[in-house]
Amino acid sequence: MSLSEELYKEIILEHSRKPSHRGKLEHPTVVEEGVNRSCGDEVELEVLLEDGILRDIRVNGRGCSISMASGSLMADAVEGKHLDEVTQLIKDFKKLVTGEEVEFPEELEDLEALKGVQKYPIRVKCATLSWNTLEQAIQRAVAGPG
Repeated sequence: MSLSEELYKEIILEHSRKPSHRGKLEHPTVVEEGVNRSCGDEVELEVLLEDGILRDIRVNGRGCSISMASGSLMADAVEGKHLDEVTQLIKDFKKLVTGEEVEFPEELEDLEALKGVQKYPIRVKCATLSWNTLEQAIQRAVAGPG
């Protein structure tokens, strides 16, 4: 295993053991649930949006280490960003895990730890569960009540 592969493995293990952004928000703008029917991973996102900015996010659920690590890494990456940036980040992450070339800025390069899932198509669903759920949450929040 190369040094970068070993480092990426360590990032995934760390985020799956001690995921960030757990818990509940007092007044979330939107709550969205996602399920990976292939393996049973479940995620619940609570998102606080203010003035087009994703101010806060909580990621709760259960699943494999890839799913849990991806949710934690995602929350770290999107918190405090404008929805346009978040939407682009979602697209770029999906490209990364499906084999397209994507380069993240230095502060987001930990996301590249999940690049290896592209070799295992069934694991792509694990890695993208939180991201797809966030995408749905944003769409629902932007659409408003109705």
